[in-house]
Parts: sequence; structure tokens; C-alpha cells
Amino acid sequence: MQNAYSFGIDGSFSTSYEHSEEKGGDSEGTWENTLILDNVRLLNPYLGFNFHGTYSEEDGESFTDIYSAYLEFSSFERALEIKLGRFSYLGNRFLTLDGAEATVRTDYYFGATVFGGVPEYFDSDDRHINESFRDTGDRLYGGRIFLNGVKNYTGYVSYSKEEDGDRTIQELLGVGLGRRFVSLTDKTVFLSLDGKIDYDMEDDDIYRGMARVYARYKKLGLIADVTRIRVEDGSDRLGELIITNFSSGKEDRYSYTVEYAINDHYTVYQGTVHTVLLNNFGEWITGDIYKFGANVNHFKSHGLTSNFEIYIYDGSDSEANGLSFALDWSITREFRFSFEAEYVGRSEIINGTAGMDKEDSIYSIYGEIEYDVIKDLTVGVYAENNRETRYLPENRYGVKATYSF
Repeated sequence: MQNAYSFGIDGSFSTSYEHSEEKGGDSEGTWENTLILDNVRLLNPYLGFNFHGTYSEEDGESFTDIYSAYLEFSSFERALEIKLGRFSYLGNRFLTLDGAEATVRTDYYFGATVFGGVPEYFDSDDRHINESFRDTGDRLYGGRIFLNGVKNYTGYVSYSKEEDGDRTIQELLGVGLGRRFVSLTDKTVFLSLDGKIDYDMEDDDIYRGMARVYARYKKLGLIADVTRIRVEDGSDRLGELIITNFSSGKEDRYSYTVEYAINDHYTVYQGTVHTVLLNNFGEWITGDIYKFGANVNHFKSHGLTSNFEIYIYDGSDSEANGLSFALDWSITREFRFSFEAEYVGRSEIINGTAGMDKEDSIYSIYGEIEYDVIKDLTVGVYAENNRETRYLPENRYGVKATYSF
């Protein structure tokens, strides 16, 4: 009997030119090329190669960033997987490891992962221009034991240690558990519970975590969660412009959202968020956000989805009223348009009284148009304008082309 092996390649190449302007009139032009190779099958189906890197030129200087480049071996039904090279760290797409990772899945409802390497942070989304990551050590290693093939359950226990020479930078003990409750008789009833925590053994504190409840009964839905966010460690930015603009990145959020589906196309919701965060001046502040919004889904009939939201922020340091709007519209199969905007009217509080002389406004606007010239070639233009935003550029616009293969 002979085995048949084949070679295959999937991925994309894109090139773009962007012009951006910052406060004070400083401007720059950037030409960037991005190559993504998605599981190049060197020895199908067992051995593959993945790559994501950019080459850019800016003001006469050139830069090369490689976000991932690794060999991946996978046995039959993924019972054994091995990565070797540069790859994203478990559960964090910003943190990469130059090293190795091995995962074993058993028939006894559990699996295990071990890893080790040199850590480094990368952010392939250049929209947040002033965002910075914490310093990393010269080695990071650890492992995870997780549930495998247990119906309606997810769970794991993990351990990691990051060191720099003889100094321990971070030592985390993690645990996570999730459960889905599905009614066999009434498909309109659904409930899921999940949570995860990373405990910092060096600082004797919960470093980050999340607990969430999602429930739905017929047209009524509820989402309630508690989240500890650490943006400096590469967490995705959550929340509203009024929060991200003055938060240092350390934040605890306690929130709920109640949804009601009027029909298949329209859903209205109300949510409340209580936030405790460390601001840019080293002060812990609190605030409450009251949200009212609607989601529109006409994708099947008109290729359109949209969201509109207004919110009121009542904080110990300031008050604000905000509104946001987002639209994704596939005008035709080849022609797509997306738009998002948020506006915040903000007033500082002085001695418990809103000071009218301290009022200012913050806004962010972004739009993009894409067109498929041929099946695998897409061209697009985009533009962005922001005012008084900390993490976003003042102005930027550009053109791009992407070829998929």
C-alpha cells in the first residue's frame, strides 16, 4: 500500500500606501507589504508551514516585522501537534514565542500542552499608534492540562513562568471552566457559563480574569460578566472611547446587557457597566456607563448589518454623553463598504461640580471601501479622522491591494 502526499499553499499578499498626520502638523507616508502563508502543506496532511510578516518603508527607513513563522506537525485527528519557530502564545495573539510547543490529545477526555521559548510582543494592528507593551524576559515556559472531547464542557489548568536571568518577571497559575446547558425539547432556551483566572504568584493577586453568563429565552437574552483587563499585556481594548482615552490599561469591569429581539432583523438592548480603573495620573477612579442601543441585521436580504448606541458616563472624575454608529454593507458581492464612528461630549468635574470651561469633545471616524477586481484580487481605500484621542492617529488615509492564493 502506498501513501499519497501532496503540496498545497494558501495565503495572501497585500501592499498599501498610507499617509498619516499627528498633532502639531507632523506627517508621514508609509508603504507596507504583508505576506501571509496559511498552513502551507509541505507534507499533506502532516507537516505545514505558517508565516505572517511585513516589510515597510517610512521616511526613507525600512522595517521588517515577523509576527509568526513556524513549522507545524499534526498527526491523525490531531492527537499530536508540534509547533517549532515563532508562534502566538496560548490565549494571547499579541505575545509570541520563539521556541517550541507540543500538544497531546488523548481518548480519556483530557489533553496536555507544554511550551518554552523567548517571548516578545507584537501588534499587527497599527491603528493604536501610542500603545505600548510591558517588558519581557529572556525565557517563558509552562504548560496546560485541558478537557478534550467532554460534551458541553471546556476547562483547563495552566502554569507559566517568565524569567530574565535569575529574576522572575511573572509566574502565573491559571484555571478555566465552561458549561453549556442545551434544552433538548425547547430550542429557544439556552444557557452558558464560563470563566477563567490567571493568578500572579509573585504579586499574590489576580492578574487578569473573566466570568460570564449568557442566557436566552425565546426573544429575551442576558449577558452578564466580570472582567479584569490588562491592556499593557496585550489585551484587546474593550469599551468606549471615553474609557480607553484616559485609562492606563488596568481596569475591572462589571456589566450586564439585556437584549430583546423584535424580529429576525432588529434587536434592542440596554446595558450597564461599572468600571474601576487606574487613570494616566496614577489614580484609581470609578464610573458607571448606561447604554441603550439597537442592532440591525439585513445581511441575507441586503448584505447589511449595523449598530447604533448611545451611552451616559457618570464617573468620579468626569461626566460624558456618547454615541456610536457602525455599518457593514455588501452593496454587491464584489463591492463592500464599512463605516464606524463614535462621538463623546465630555466635561471635567471640579470639586464635585461640572465645570463648563473644561468641556471638550472627542470623536473617531473610520471608513473603508473594498472592491473585488477579479476573484482573488481586492483593492480598497480607507480614511480615518480623530480628535483628542490618545491611541488613534489624528488623520490617516490610504490605498491597498490584496491578492489571495
